[in-house]
Amino acid sequence: MGNKLGRIQCGWVLGVFFLLGSTAWGKLSLAVRFPEIEMENVQPGSDINIRQIRGVPYVLINGSDYPIEVSVVPEIPVPGPAGAKLDFEPIPNPEWLKIIPNRFKLGAGDLASAEVILSVPNDPKLIGRHFQVNIHAGSEGPEEIAVAINSFIRFTVGAMGPSSAKKEKKRMVLGALDLALTPTVNRLENVPLGKPVTLKGMKNILLKVTNRGNDPVKLKLTSVRTDNTQKETGWDVPDPAWLNITSPRMKIKPDQIKGTDLTLTIPDIPENKGKKFLFLIQAEMDGYDFPLSIFSRVFVTTE
Repeated sequence: MGNKLGRIQCGWVLGVFFLLGSTAWGKLSLAVRFPEIEMENVQPGSDINIRQIRGVPYVLINGSDYPIEVSVVPEIPVPGPAGAKLDFEPIPNPEWLKIIPNRFKLGAGDLASAEVILSVPNDPKLIGRHFQVNIHAGSEGPEEIAVAINSFIRFTVGAMGPSSAKKEKKRMVLGALDLALTPTVNRLENVPLGKPVTLKGMKNILLKVTNRGNDPVKLKLTSVRTDNTQKETGWDVPDPAWLNITSPRMKIKPDQIKGTDLTLTIPDIPENKGKKFLFLIQAEMDGYDFPLSIFSRVFVTTE
């Protein structure tokens, strides 16, 4: 079927309740052994048996102290904790998914398995869409003693899944970039507290971005918290909001250089006197959700 297998997160889902019977506490426990499924490039008109494709059956385990009856049904995700994962939409019709069998009578400690079959309509309009369907297993009985568990299947029709598509987009964007952020290191000494100072005013320079690529670039500059790869021994990590970028968003044409000033305002409190701070400015593509490995560091010594 040409399906590209996606991520599997294996594990157990377990629901447990304790019930007060006539003589002692009784345990009501239902577990499901089924991985979190994500599939890419699911073709329109295809029928997929999850066990045959992934080698994993849908397994129910009755950990209760007594027999229970269980029904297993596909469900459309609804708002809330069991809603569709980010970048996935609820499946239009739960009948796309079949669980065979879907009703069980399980004795204490019994296991049972079912086939899970996904049938995608042969509709070209579905290509490129990402769907989620929930599998709901619940014991049948009085509401106050019922236990229920959800499992999830996510799939993309005829295309890469959201994670793969984002990685590919990032690879293509990064491959076309040729940017420089200069100077890569700025040092500001004897910075007064409680008053704004600028890079232009103290050093007579600007922070500059050079686009040496062939395409225009929309760039966003952000003052971010210094991570472990950028830290320096003896330099404290300050509040990034103390550093303001005058023009944080830029559109830079090919072979163009644009500059922006930085304004630094460090609160006038005793613990900031005579301190050494390291600020980090990071560039990212405006409109994308990933940062670039382009930085400028600002080393600041206060009065």
